[in-house]
Amino acid sequence: MADGPAAGGAAGLPAQGQQQQFPQAGGQQVGGQQPGGQQVGGQQFAQQQGRQAGQQPGRPGPQGGPQQTTGQMPSVQGVPRQQPGAPVPSPRRADPAGPGPDGIDWEAAAAALDNPAGPDAGTEADPEEWAEHGAEDDYADEADHDSFFGEEDTSRDADRKRKEQGKKAGRRNRGACLVVALVLLGATGGAGWWGYGFYQDHFGPPPDYTGKGAGSVHIQIKDGATGSEIGKTLLDAGVVKSIKAFVAAEGKNPKSGGIQPGFYTMARQMAASEAVSFLVDSANGNSLILPEGLKAVDIYDRIDAKLKLPKGTTANVAKTQVNSFGLPAYAQGNLEGFLYPTRYSVGQGMKPEDLLKQMVANAVKRYGDLNLDQGAQKIGLKSGYEVLIEASILQAEGNNSEDFGKMARAMYNRLNTKVTQGKLQLDTTLQYKLGRANFTAAERAGDKSPYNTYVNKGLPPTPISNPGDEAIQAVLNPPPGDWVYWLAFSPTETRFAATGAEHAKNTQEWCVSRGLKFDTATVTCV
Repeated sequence: MADGPAAGGAAGLPAQGQQQQFPQAGGQQVGGQQPGGQQVGGQQFAQQQGRQAGQQPGRPGPQGGPQQTTGQMPSVQGVPRQQPGAPVPSPRRADPAGPGPDGIDWEAAAAALDNPAGPDAGTEADPEEWAEHGAEDDYADEADHDSFFGEEDTSRDADRKRKEQGKKAGRRNRGACLVVALVLLGATGGAGWWGYGFYQDHFGPPPDYTGKGAGSVHIQIKDGATGSEIGKTLLDAGVVKSIKAFVAAEGKNPKSGGIQPGFYTMARQMAASEAVSFLVDSANGNSLILPEGLKAVDIYDRIDAKLKLPKGTTANVAKTQVNSFGLPAYAQGNLEGFLYPTRYSVGQGMKPEDLLKQMVANAVKRYGDLNLDQGAQKIGLKSGYEVLIEASILQAEGNNSEDFGKMARAMYNRLNTKVTQGKLQLDTTLQYKLGRANFTAAERAGDKSPYNTYVNKGLPPTPISNPGDEAIQAVLNPPPGDWVYWLAFSPTETRFAATGAEHAKNTQEWCVSRGLKFDTATVTCV
């Protein structure tokens, strides 16, 4: 050690490998009073102990005092223990009183250790007895902990304990390493996943399916929908995997501007490019467009023509499979009014029942959205079905949807005033029953069917066409007015009248403009 004597020690110091002859009282700090009151420097004493030749620095003992590092058990009451087989040292010559050659008064230091509290300690416990018991307890603790400063316990129990302690420590270490590894792995994986997601969102291609897909789903493209809105509709229906993929594919297809609003039957999980191509092809001919106001028999003929089937095929399907189309109970098996007018895509191998089911499903959903039953109560009708019936009449009678509101009010006034005694008196209802546009005065007066509104009060029993949204909204929200009669002069002009005389004048003008005679008795052209 630095500043220590050379190996072998100076005269008067213990020989190499021997214990210090002054007892260390249970780790008691040096620095008490000498009997004469002289202060003994604990620091000097500690330094002197550290200058033993061949000794290594000691570690703190159980009470904080320095420990010897010679591999021997510490002596009790200043008596050194001999190692087995070690030579007996020659008797040591007593040092003269007072400071020795090294400047330390060893006798004074020994006295301070024996009686650190001075000669007036009173009845304090004997230091030697205290040191003896304290040292024994310290040795027991050291033995329990297998300190390398004491003799190692080589019994089987001690060996077993050491092995168990080693296993526990190993398991703790391995567990700690595993936890750290898992944390690092999770952090690394999370960072990698976040980085991949960031790259995909900002630089990678948008998520997309491959191929033409499978299965089928009905979707509606609304009028004026943008590419992003169409993409969202397809995403929600499971047709495409992302809006961005559809928008990108639409931008690459030069014909995508021709995509038309309407209802389409598409496959699920289609590649975005396939979805765009399908919509473009449907607009170019692979679709069936149904305008508002068509009767069911006319729609059947159009389906046959589109699917290239013999005439009457769809009508027969509608009659024999009517219970499989999803009609509500109040329709009583009648498809009229439930073949919703819009654009329908026509795929390869499609059958009439496929289109009819789609038309009924669209109508039921739309009527449910409009809450027709609740709206009927506000305008004096009995049910939502009556709203549908009245709307079908508006759709058949009117030439201009802008006039639907006034016509709806005029119908309400006819049904609820005495001007016509509650009769609608409309040609269109009787024409629907007869299946032709022309009928005679005798037929008008003599036909007793519920569709002859000249002789029967109230509405006919079923719709007479398949109305669109404008006609339905007009029935639900008619403007105020006293109109009772109307007469369509042209596709852009409809004349309304509140009295019979005013209506007769309008009718006569219409008949003359077409080269026909006017019958004042019946207020009709002849």
